[in-house]
Amino acid sequence: MNKEKLERKTHYNDSKLIIKKCHCCGTLMESTSEIRRCSSCKKSFLPANYFSKVHAKNSQEFDNLFATSDELQDNDVIIGLTVLW
Repeated sequence: MNKEKLERKTHYNDSKLIIKKCHCCGTLMESTSEIRRCSSCKKSFLPANYFSKVHAKNSQEFDNLFATSDELQDNDVIIGLTVLW
């Protein structure tokens, strides 16, 4: 394995992974930040802890509500639809 591939693989493993199942079509997705939209049916998702955060007044503020995987804890996700790995 060359050095570039090893560095990318190591960097990817440093962060928690968010695995989310779409509640409409059942598609499984994974990312290191909160998933905003289903890759298959395009259903929009709300950010974790949406109701405990300040409600956004515009689309820019709404985008800032989505967290990275390192900012989330196990109790922040919806059991059965999202997991931190």
